[in-house]
Amino acid sequence: MSNRRTIRETVEVGINNVAELQGSLLTAVQLEFSTIPPYLCAEWSIDSDPSGVSDMIHTVVMQEMLHFGLACNMYVATGGSLEGEIATPGFVPVYPANGLPGGVHPGLLVSLLPLGSQALQTFMSIEYPEGTPVVPQPDTPPPPAPPTPQTIGQFYQKITGAFSTMFPDGSLPHNPSVHQVATSVDSDQLFAINTATDALNAIKEITDQGEGASASPERGALDPGILAHYYTFAEIYYGKTIVQVGDGFQYSDPTITMPTVRNFVPQPPGAPGQQTFIQIFATLMTQLEQCWTRGSSFVTARRTMSQLRTAGTDLIKAGFTPQFTLA
Repeated sequence: MSNRRTIRETVEVGINNVAELQGSLLTAVQLEFSTIPPYLCAEWSIDSDPSGVSDMIHTVVMQEMLHFGLACNMYVATGGSLEGEIATPGFVPVYPANGLPGGVHPGLLVSLLPLGSQALQTFMSIEYPEGTPVVPQPDTPPPPAPPTPQTIGQFYQKITGAFSTMFPDGSLPHNPSVHQVATSVDSDQLFAINTATDALNAIKEITDQGEGASASPERGALDPGILAHYYTFAEIYYGKTIVQVGDGFQYSDPTITMPTVRNFVPQPPGAPGQQTFIQIFATLMTQLEQCWTRGSSFVTARRTMSQLRTAGTDLIKAGFTPQFTLA
């Protein structure tokens, strides 16, 4: 947990040297991973699903894993080591959390909940576009409030500027950088960061896939025709599909039916199934850290992710909240 900077520090003070850039990138690594447990619990809670909402959320989860991987690649590309940074207590927030790592969205309660209006409002707040959403929002149900500064978009803008100014010739400390992960993540590609341009492309992918392009709800040039995370959650929340009308967009038919879900509550320590989930999660975090510190296979971690899904779904079916903790 060393050298992490809050986004307020990054936005207000700027990034003036490589150590500060590394601190900001560590915050980005933790921030990107912190959205995954709430999204997974919402996905795992789904029972009857006539509109395929589970697949919509699963796509977002895999994109967040991609963003986590890109942030890790950017960090090691600057010469940093992730040894002891991921598989460590405190890397994953204790939910319910007041905001997200780095001081993002202070006052926003981020909980592990079944899919529903409360969870979706939280998810839309997390992924809220830097500017006003480009698709006019219906009056009902009420849309989430915009985030208060400093925002994730402002944070990544500072990181973009730092890569441009600190490495003006485009060269990074190591090319190729050691212990980077290059692999497919669902339908996307986790690519290595060997130049400043690679880093700028990674940041653009992260921001466009989360909040959409500046004039479109889609993910931008890297993923044309596919909605960004904010608008994916908004379609589920409003029960409408985003369609293009002339030069703009609107929520319209076909309708999206909210799935039925399994409710769950916090589980007392030592209850059946919880320790198994915790052990699998701890194994996963160790494997992920070793991907970026020892060159371990990402395929192995992916298999463990599947085991985690089974264990987490079983817990939720039994009515209990999975505990994303290392102990």
